[in-house]
Amino acid sequence: MSASAAVPFMPPSNKRQMLRSAGMATAIGLVVGTAWAQETSLPSPQGVAPDTSSPVQRETIVVEGARILSPGLSPTGANDYLITSKNIEDLPAGINTVLTDVIAQMPGVGIDQNQQVHIRDTEGSGFQYQINGVQIPFDINTNPPFVSMINPLFIDRLDLVDGILPARYSYSTGGVLDIRTKDGCDQPGGSATIYAGQRGMVQPSIQYAGCSGKLSYYGSALYSQNNLAFSSATPGANAYHDATNQGQAFGIVSYAIEDSTKLSVMFSVSDSDNQLPNAPNLPPLFTLANAQSIPSSQINSYLNFRDYLGILSFSAEPSDQFSYQLSYAVHSIEELYEPDDVGELIYQGVATKASHKDFDNTLQGDLTYKLEQHTISAGFYLGAYDVTADSNSLVFPADASGAQTSNVPVTVINHAHALNILSGVYINDLWQISPEWRLNVGLRRDELTGFSPGSQIDPTLNLSFMPTSETTFHAGVARYFQVPSFEGISPRAPGAFAGTTGGGPPGITSPLTEDDWEWDLGVVQKILPGLTVSLDGFYEYTRHYLDAGQFGVVPIFAPFNYDHGNVWGGEAAIDYRIDNFSAYTNVTLAKNYETGVATGQFNFSEPGELAYIDKNYIVLDHQPFLGISSGATYDWKPYKFSVQANYTSGLDTGFANTVPLPSTFQVNVGLERGFEIAGYQFSDRLTLLNILDRTNLIRPSGGLGVFQSAYGPRFTVYDAVTVAF
Repeated sequence: MSASAAVPFMPPSNKRQMLRSAGMATAIGLVVGTAWAQETSLPSPQGVAPDTSSPVQRETIVVEGARILSPGLSPTGANDYLITSKNIEDLPAGINTVLTDVIAQMPGVGIDQNQQVHIRDTEGSGFQYQINGVQIPFDINTNPPFVSMINPLFIDRLDLVDGILPARYSYSTGGVLDIRTKDGCDQPGGSATIYAGQRGMVQPSIQYAGCSGKLSYYGSALYSQNNLAFSSATPGANAYHDATNQGQAFGIVSYAIEDSTKLSVMFSVSDSDNQLPNAPNLPPLFTLANAQSIPSSQINSYLNFRDYLGILSFSAEPSDQFSYQLSYAVHSIEELYEPDDVGELIYQGVATKASHKDFDNTLQGDLTYKLEQHTISAGFYLGAYDVTADSNSLVFPADASGAQTSNVPVTVINHAHALNILSGVYINDLWQISPEWRLNVGLRRDELTGFSPGSQIDPTLNLSFMPTSETTFHAGVARYFQVPSFEGISPRAPGAFAGTTGGGPPGITSPLTEDDWEWDLGVVQKILPGLTVSLDGFYEYTRHYLDAGQFGVVPIFAPFNYDHGNVWGGEAAIDYRIDNFSAYTNVTLAKNYETGVATGQFNFSEPGELAYIDKNYIVLDHQPFLGISSGATYDWKPYKFSVQANYTSGLDTGFANTVPLPSTFQVNVGLERGFEIAGYQFSDRLTLLNILDRTNLIRPSGGLGVFQSAYGPRFTVYDAVTVAF
């Protein structure tokens, strides 16, 4: 029976394995995953032998049914693309690959400047993270996310689920990144790595896992310093003023109270201090009294980032038919921008010290009950997001046209605060109609108070049909309720900056919640043993589409709404594995057309741009129309060879995003050799990024919400030495 075969409900004794796929759907595509799927700890479909190389995680999360191997579908009929820790190790940089570059190898994903992730042509905050069945607070997706709280060290497996999601999910429509962490009882031991090379890269890291009776523990930590804090503002190999110092740590401890009951505590810490890159030889645009002129390459601005997360989770399976999970999360996040007052006043006309903080508490619960051919699930989400945005700005007085009228700056103080309460309840039924047909239907209600009050009732329906063991069709429709990124909201900014060089047009200041209807249709087909393809297409009608941009020198993105629009796309992927060789290719097509600016008009300063957008559909610049990711790995002990490539047709820029950019292309390679010294296992991995040394322009200094140019990395050499213990 193939990976795409019809899979009837599994017996209740296998529920724990079913939990992981809860609501994870793989979007539109011919995915890369048969090889990856064969290395996971999923329950095996009928006739497929389980892979014993990856032990089963002893967890109870949310049971929604059995899962088809990747590329395939979640039990509820959503697209489900899978990457395991082994797949991450097979990439050219291995476990030192930043998470965004790992995700970029999946269908439907595009990477923007500063490592910003877009899934299915949504804005960067338009997807959710989930770790061990717990939805992570939504403000984790900051803009720019150049430092990710989540590093690949602790990932055992990662599912990208998109398309028509079950009723458990709603707040971010792009998809769900579902992470299962490593477990000390299943994978004891540890390793230490030194990763170093060009661009000032020095990155030591360590991870260790263990088990003591019913207690399991895992921890990882890394420190990194390099000259790649942001995407470089110049095309050369070395950026101007782009250094970063960052540290990350992750830990999880779980205790099995009984065989079917577990308590776990998880924490994550991420701190970084980062220079903002400069472009040289810019002309001064403003005059400052009693100030000496400084080159634009010597502007000294910083964006610092702090992120702390803790999660307490309790899960139980009192009987074969009933299971539940209750989780509490506390999260603190801060972005602090430190300007160069003189340099920014001369070149930008505004110098702002900005601090955006969010302290949130979330509580969520899910329960599942199996009754004959129905699996009923229900649950709730409650989040309190306490947001404060403060700024102290130096600006010049200006006339009605925005022209400077004095060379003596004045101070503008702006303060915003709101307690945003997000709540939702849902009920979902997964119905196995027959061995060939499966229907998932659900309903949820959500409400938001605070900066952006709103409420909505959302249905979801998804039908899967498996006529043969080689073929699976799926089709569905759902409505989604999306919330804005709370951190970038500053309702009083237009009034505070009126009559200065920091001013802009009037308009509605607080963003609205987004209302989307999405349709999805796809097929998964096994061609030959080891060769699986998938195709998927989607269409989405958006109302009050949420976008965000850097409208000025402060790189803390501001959310705003378009009035309405259409998003459509398709994905195709193919994956092949035989013995010690694997290869994959993904192709993604996507377009996002929006018209009208419903909120945030203050951010648009280009003359005539607002009027044009109000009368015309424009193409948003999240993802290129065409994106291709491909890679291959050959494991010839003690050597491992890997290659990975990404191509895009380029983004759009200029007035109302009407100017297409040139294509981008990057090829990375890796070579690793394993050896033994004094009884310890070592490996040495050489990584070459952008081996063609191609200049890839991601964005120029123009376009909607784009402050300065951004380029991809040039040819770079890294080396990593790892010892296992």
